[in-house]
Amino acid sequence: MIGIELPTLNTNDSSYTLVEWLVPDGDSIEGEEPLAVVETSKASEEIESTGSGILHVLVGGGQECRPGQTIAYLFESAQERDSYRASATTPAATSAPTGAELSITNAARELADRHGVSEAELRGLGRTVVRTADVEALVRRAGAAPASAERQLSKQQRTVGAVVTESMRTVPAAAAYAKVDVGQAEELARQLSERTGSFVSLPVLLIKAVARRHAAHPLMFAALTDDGAVRESERAHVGVTMDAGRGLYTPVVHDAAELTSDRIADLLTGFRSKAFRGTFQAAELTGANIMVAPHTTEGTVLATPIVFPGQTCVISVGAVDDQVLLDAQGTPRTHRFVHLGLVYDHRVVNGRDAMALLKDVKEELEAPAALA
Repeated sequence: MIGIELPTLNTNDSSYTLVEWLVPDGDSIEGEEPLAVVETSKASEEIESTGSGILHVLVGGGQECRPGQTIAYLFESAQERDSYRASATTPAATSAPTGAELSITNAARELADRHGVSEAELRGLGRTVVRTADVEALVRRAGAAPASAERQLSKQQRTVGAVVTESMRTVPAAAAYAKVDVGQAEELARQLSERTGSFVSLPVLLIKAVARRHAAHPLMFAALTDDGAVRESERAHVGVTMDAGRGLYTPVVHDAAELTSDRIADLLTGFRSKAFRGTFQAAELTGANIMVAPHTTEGTVLATPIVFPGQTCVISVGAVDDQVLLDAQGTPRTHRFVHLGLVYDHRVVNGRDAMALLKDVKEELEAPAALA
């Protein structure tokens, strides 16, 4: 008998939802193959088998489960499974109470989270499978009822809140800002977009500029361990904050210094699509050792993001602001500026180090030929 344990998929979650089994209970497994889909607050992930045998499900579709929990067994034969079922003291998922076997489709869960429909309300429908139409009916009924002053936060928003709270509680953050003339960077982005067909933007060039400074500023990409040591990283894995209206995601551009700007642009385009649909895989959201936070909505000047626990630095960029300045001959000329904000963990990084990184990134953007 082999136990299939649920791995840790998102360190910010204490529990996940087992959405569905891809292999029916009692079927034969030949080797490593996808068995189940598990949903965290950030992404859906397939769980693979750890061997071959007859599948015996312990956790049914739609049920919550926790990291490290055994969700199924693999038996060498049907006879061994039958013997276990006869003597087991823990009932399998097929004999679980009906109320615990609720299955909610991804689209229905997203709609429920968006409108603050609780799982208790979904269970109250009396269905074994809840679909989008069921949630829409609940929302319509709620709209006909008197307005309530309360709204249930989605699981994803509660996770974001927990991360922010942990950052504010544990990270002694300091901040610094730089004003950057991005006229040449915008022109380079336009040329690259025309030449490659990719949507190269200012945040794309910022990601590339930050990654190129990894070797010169290793502490900005480091992590503080529990025993007070600093663990440096070998490569620049740049996370980018992204919100397409369905919650905050932080997908990661891995090995960003090794990628061309148009390749980074293509990754961000794909990330935006996944953020809108909520279809990220866990591997796309893990591994960042520095963060870039675009706040480019028109009129935004400065932004002070949080340092994510496990990182030491986050860089924000505001919207472009046109300013008219006099050149050396006294002629007025329009310049395009943004403000970069750098927030850093003061236990690891001092102000001098922060200023040095901001200066280097500013130089990269103001003379951006190397970012092509």
